[in-house]
Amino acid sequence: MAESAKKSQRVELPEEIREKEQSILNQLSAIENQWDDAYKRGEDVLRRLKERKDGLNAELNNLITELRQKYPRYAALNYPKPIPPEELPLKDNEVLLEYAIGDDAGYLFVVRKGGVRRLIKIPVTKETLEEKVKAFIEPMNTKQIERFSVKEAKGLYELLLAEAMKEITPSPQSPPIKGGEVASSHGKGNFLDKKIIIVPDGILGLLPFESLVIKEGKDYKDSLYVGDRYQISYYQSATVLALQRNLKERKTERPLFALGNPIYTKEDPRYIAWKESVRQAHDEKPLKVANLDKYSFRDLAIEAKWGKTTEDDTIGKKIEFRPLPETEIEVKEIAKKMDVLPEPPDVLLSVAANETELKKTGLERYKYIHFATHASLPGMIQGINEPFILLGQVENENKDDGFLTLSEVLDLRLNADMVVLSACVTGVGKEVEGEGVANFARAFQHAGAKSIVVSLWAVASDPAVEYMEKFYGYLKAGKDRGEAMRLARNEIKAKYPNPFYWAVFILHGEG
Repeated sequence: MAESAKKSQRVELPEEIREKEQSILNQLSAIENQWDDAYKRGEDVLRRLKERKDGLNAELNNLITELRQKYPRYAALNYPKPIPPEELPLKDNEVLLEYAIGDDAGYLFVVRKGGVRRLIKIPVTKETLEEKVKAFIEPMNTKQIERFSVKEAKGLYELLLAEAMKEITPSPQSPPIKGGEVASSHGKGNFLDKKIIIVPDGILGLLPFESLVIKEGKDYKDSLYVGDRYQISYYQSATVLALQRNLKERKTERPLFALGNPIYTKEDPRYIAWKESVRQAHDEKPLKVANLDKYSFRDLAIEAKWGKTTEDDTIGKKIEFRPLPETEIEVKEIAKKMDVLPEPPDVLLSVAANETELKKTGLERYKYIHFATHASLPGMIQGINEPFILLGQVENENKDDGFLTLSEVLDLRLNADMVVLSACVTGVGKEVEGEGVANFARAFQHAGAKSIVVSLWAVASDPAVEYMEKFYGYLKAGKDRGEAMRLARNEIKAKYPNPFYWAVFILHGEG
């Protein structure tokens, strides 16, 4: 993030200080090329070189101290450091909950403006915690949504949040809390006096804390969830939060870039129609094709647990990502909400939703960036050994392969308020391989985005379209990102009460 910000946010220093800094850095760089020669020339030469390096590092540390006092912005971008909790730029109505998961137990830091208020021990081993979270998420990954367990959601709340919630004062309008539970009223009233920022660790990065249950009802329809009471957002670290909040606001030229409904094979009838110049106008319905799953993206898996690893395997199938025609509806609805015509360069659909067209777009110009396509977060496909966003596999040029990889995201230069990844896939069955969720959030923040919305499991088509339409509608109406997400989630929850539908999206970064 600091490297990215240096390139887009220049901070001027007095020439004398800049020359001194550059001289020290040049000398330290030169020393790194002298170790082999010094080692060959004997112990005395090696010792003198080490002493010289130590002296230069001491000079640099003194200079950094001066920079932090006189030029704090430059120091934050060029020499970022962990932030003491009392210096975190938290607001009065915010609570930061940072988790640290060890092999034998976990710990939770409850941080308010001014410093750490409590350190809470989570008395469970890492292995047991992972088993509990995987069991909780499995119905979402397998789409066996009626197996969602209110009891497990309540158990995880008691384990991970109940003690911390005693440090958070409810608003006068909210019902009293007794023993960590709500005594009355299921989600009614104004509970949003506090915003909770979660800094997860390990598998907790896959857990939508909004779906944990404060008060059990008769079933999932009648229970009170954390998301009913609090506005939740996520950060990968408190230091990143501090850096993000100190970065300068940057203006963008255009409101929305969106990509959806890529084509994955040249045999797809939609691609054949395009090749025959049967192109659709932007306001017409896309070409209807029966059984589009025949034209899914298919490839060999890196590991046998995901599928076939060789063409000769008789067990399992190739990794498969099916076409997503519903995402074209989603993208067009979002574009309509934001007063953007669904056509290039602002909107890439069908044949145009490929890597070559994406690179022509100039993503640094956009306030909101929306990807409605598959993302393989663990790096499942042979030949692509990192997480990727799956783009169109037709009409790519030069070396473009139709995969926007994590490293390619890191190389982007964005000014976006928000990036949305609305059709991610993170796990299959009991296997939950979701570190990539946080990785993509980190990568897009490194590239310059203030916040990233990711999905924690494969989204349901129609509810996802509705969710995003409502979400962008609230953004257009002037709501901030966290509030827009809360309002959209509440509307989806009222219509589709199972958490599978409304807890799928979480917000990393600034709300």
